[in-house]
Amino acid sequence: MNDPASSARPAATAIRYLSIIVGCAGLLLAAICIAIACQVFIQTGVFAQSYAMVGLISTALGCLALTLARVWK
Repeated sequence: MNDPASSARPAATAIRYLSIIVGCAGLLLAAICIAIACQVFIQTGVFAQSYAMVGLISTALGCLALTLARVWK
């Protein structure tokens, strides 16, 4: 539990956990935006491009943040 490598660099650990939180939040935002875009398309037949673009951008940023958390030592 008291690994010297994890307690020696608390800033690195904080950045890692923060990037995990940001990555999960970005993917959650992406899921919500894509669900709204799909719902608008089903109800009206009009493609909600703004929601889809926000969903795609937040997907990319969420995956990038999770990749940062995985490779950050």
